[in-house]
Amino acid sequence: MSIVFLYIVHHIVLCLGLASSLTIDVFIIIVEKTKQIRGIEKRIMNRILSYSFIFSLFIFLMQLIYICLIYLNQNEFSVKVYSFSVITFFISAILLFCTAIQKYYQFKILERYQEAHSHLSDSFIKHHKELKRTSIITLILWLALYITYILI
Repeated sequence: MSIVFLYIVHHIVLCLGLASSLTIDVFIIIVEKTKQIRGIEKRIMNRILSYSFIFSLFIFLMQLIYICLIYLNQNEFSVKVYSFSVITFFISAILLFCTAIQKYYQFKILERYQEAHSHLSDSFIKHHKELKRTSIITLILWLALYITYILI
């Protein structure tokens, strides 16, 4: 019964995390297009990045609990289930790392630059594409986790 509950909560958090990742990607595209972050956009992006980080942390912890439950009950689960849980655990660990970097490092640099110069110059956009690349990687990781759990 506990694995079924964990599975349901896992799906809900996956959906919310995927939605927050899609939303932040749209904001990053808008910021790159206008080369300026308004105050309300900065607050929205910060909040959504917080949600994305929290959801990725929950996913990571649920994957850790799930892998521990499978390890403790090895007689009930096959090697395929165990290997699948190990792979998804590593994907969730990479996802947690990427969302943490995106929220606590890259977005903070973007905010500081915006406050110092009141706009995002072309050179900043050209030389600091890490936020865009990280958001694409995070979106792909969210989609990979979601698709793998839909296919089960």
